[in-house]
Amino acid sequence: MLPIIFIHNRNNDYLSISLWKVRQTNPDSEIILIGDSQNAHFGMMVTHVQKKQFSRGADQLARHFVNFSTNPHDFELICLQRWMILEEYMKAKGMDACLYIDSDVLLFDDVSGDSKRFSSFGMTVAGISGHTNFINRLDVLSRFCRFIHLAYQDEKAIDRLRERYDIFRLTHPAGGISDMTFFTDFRESHPDMVLDIGVPIEEKMFDITITYTKDVEAENGLKRIYFETGRPFVHRLDGLKVEMRSLHFQGDSKQYMLQMAAIEDFMFKILYAANRILVLIQKVLNKFLTQIPQ
Repeated sequence: MLPIIFIHNRNNDYLSISLWKVRQTNPDSEIILIGDSQNAHFGMMVTHVQKKQFSRGADQLARHFVNFSTNPHDFELICLQRWMILEEYMKAKGMDACLYIDSDVLLFDDVSGDSKRFSSFGMTVAGISGHTNFINRLDVLSRFCRFIHLAYQDEKAIDRLRERYDIFRLTHPAGGISDMTFFTDFRESHPDMVLDIGVPIEEKMFDITITYTKDVEAENGLKRIYFETGRPFVHRLDGLKVEMRSLHFQGDSKQYMLQMAAIEDFMFKILYAANRILVLIQKVLNKFLTQIPQ
């Protein structure tokens, strides 16, 4: 079955929701969390590995990375590094295919069949984002990682990014150069390698984000979701009913994850409550440790 991989720093209350839901809906798949010591306790329900074991390419990028975004440096850096970490992990495990998903994505059904539907493409995006990325060919992921490295390889390359960022900021109050920029450029250069699954394909699609409501019924700034036998659907304005193979709760919409996941399992409720307490303790400890003089 198709391995499903998360890459996540530290711990959050929503992480337990996404991990439990994917474990529930894909029981035959290996679920892998590439993380750190603060989320290692999830090793009781998924395969947990330490991110630092697979960070050679990510560390190399960090030495050359320049942040051209209004978002924090570390945020934009890890969004790029995760693809090097994923590449290194897949190579180490002899893995040629997997599904990578962000930790704010919910799956509602087995996705192995989706991987087969998209098998003629090396990777996928939803819109311009890689938050639900079916890696069907490791060599395509490797090529994408090299594509990113080349963008920061020397001063001339970095100057090109700086110029592009300056032009972007003339018309955009926030944002900048991100992994979505590189996905867009890479897909334009290699349209036969990257498939957009954020549009209906056989009346099914993967969510760009639940707040992206173009051409669908909406309510309170979110897609209006209809559930049938536990699977979410939307109604397009042209009358087409489309099954949502995932829901993506980007930014502030994470507050709706627990409600949409609709997990009734008593053991999950214990895990969720315990993890929320642990998150609070970790936040206090992290703050305390940052105040200790070096």
